[in-house]
Amino acid sequence: MKDRTIHFVSLGCPKNRVDSEVMLGVAQQAGYRHTGDPGEAEVIVVNTCGFIDQAKKESIDTILEMADFKEAGRCSRLVVAGCLSQRHPDEMAAELPEVDHFLGSSDMLELGEVLSGGAQRMLVGNPADWVVGADTPRQLSSSPGSAYVKIAEGCNRTCSFCVIPELRGKQRSRHPDDVVREVEQLVARGVREVNLVSQDTVAYGRDLDGGIRLADVVERVAEVAGLRWLRLFYLYPEKLDDRLIALLGQHPVVLPYVDMPLQHAADGMLRRMKR
Repeated sequence: MKDRTIHFVSLGCPKNRVDSEVMLGVAQQAGYRHTGDPGEAEVIVVNTCGFIDQAKKESIDTILEMADFKEAGRCSRLVVAGCLSQRHPDEMAAELPEVDHFLGSSDMLELGEVLSGGAQRMLVGNPADWVVGADTPRQLSSSPGSAYVKIAEGCNRTCSFCVIPELRGKQRSRHPDDVVREVEQLVARGVREVNLVSQDTVAYGRDLDGGIRLADVVERVAEVAGLRWLRLFYLYPEKLDDRLIALLGQHPVVLPYVDMPLQHAADGMLRRMKR
C-alpha cells in the first residue's frame, strides 16, 4: 500500500495549534502518516494567522515556501486553512494559484473531504459553524504531558483594534461536561498539565443556559484524577469573581497565573481600545 504522508505548519496562537491537531487527527483517520519533512509530504497544510500585518506576512511567506515543494518534493496538494483564508478568501484564491484548497477557521473537519479527493477548491464556510468537542479527532503535537484545551470559540466583544469576531464568530462556550470528558481522555493518554484557552476566557459560559461561569468548569477540570497542573490563558481581568480568585489562589492544581496585557493598567488606552 502506498505510504500517504502529510505535513503541517501551524502559525499563530495556541488556539490555532488545537485546530491543527484536529486536522492532524482527521488526516490520521484518513490513513495519512505525519512527517516533519515537507519534502516527503504528499499533502502540505498551512494553518494561517490573519490577526495583524506581521502575522499575515508570515502566513503568505510560509505558503509560498511550502508551494516550492510541489516542484522540489512530493507535494501534490497544498491546503491553506485558518484565519487568513477566512478573512481574505477571494483575494487569496486569485493571488495564490499554487494553493489547491482553502479552508476557513471553522472548517477543520473538511480536510477529510479534501484528502478523499474530489473536494472543491474553496471550502471556507461560516466561522461560527463549529466548536471542537471531546469526540473530535485530535492528535497532540505539543510536548509530552502537556496539552491545550479550547473551552470556547469566538468572541462577543467589539474592541476597536480586533478582527477576531469576524474571523471566529460570536462566542460559543462548550458545556463543562464536554470539557471535562476531553480532559479525562487527555489524562488517560499521559497528559498531566492542561492549559485552558479561548478568545475570551473570562467570558466563558455567559452564552450558556443555567448560569454557568468560568469557575464552574475550572473547578470541575481541576478535580480530574491524575491532573497535576491547570493553567488559564487569555484571562483578561474584566471580572474575576471571588470564587475564581479563590481557585487561583488556593486550589493545589490551579496555577496562580493571570496573563494580563500591559494596556489594562491604562484607563485611557482601554477606552480607545473600546475595552
